[in-house]
Amino acid sequence: MIERYKKYLEFIDKSLTKMFKSQTPFIKCKKGCAYCCKEGEYPISELEFVYLMLYYNELDENIKDQINEKINKLIKNSRTKMYECPFLINDICTVYPARAIICRTFGLISYDKNNKKRIPFCVNIDLNYSNVFDKEKNKIIKKSEDGTEPLAFNIERNYLRNKNFEKEFNLYFGEDKALIEWLKEEFE
Repeated sequence: MIERYKKYLEFIDKSLTKMFKSQTPFIKCKKGCAYCCKEGEYPISELEFVYLMLYYNELDENIKDQINEKINKLIKNSRTKMYECPFLINDICTVYPARAIICRTFGLISYDKNNKKRIPFCVNIDLNYSNVFDKEKNKIIKKSEDGTEPLAFNIERNYLRNKNFEKEFNLYFGEDKALIEWLKEEFE
């Protein structure tokens, strides 16, 4: 199943690369930014978690020790709903190639299940889309300097992991849980 999941990720990443490229005038994401990893719930499917843990198992022992320390602290303080991703070390994702769908899609304007545009929260700290966003009106108000207009994409997890993709790639994503819930099962 992991090989089929890798093929699915290649397919998804190809589309996401085109989406991010089309939004280049608005995207400020770069290695070490990591604001999206500082506070979240990080909902992921069982298959995403299995793949993430397979990658984690191959990491250098020193990195794994740092991650384990963060996981243990997180589990001890598990009453919190929002937390820093334990796989973030020195503002760099240690499992980047195996990151979940929610991580792969973050930073783009998306549509929610009600077809309403969702602008990434990093717009409020002068990152993605901040060059065309009016904070007072809480909306996109203009095009970029080169005339490019910001676009929204259907990148909701429920869409990207729907039954059609499961059938096409012969996958089963399994149950969804917050990352911390998967980690509790794995590390307690």
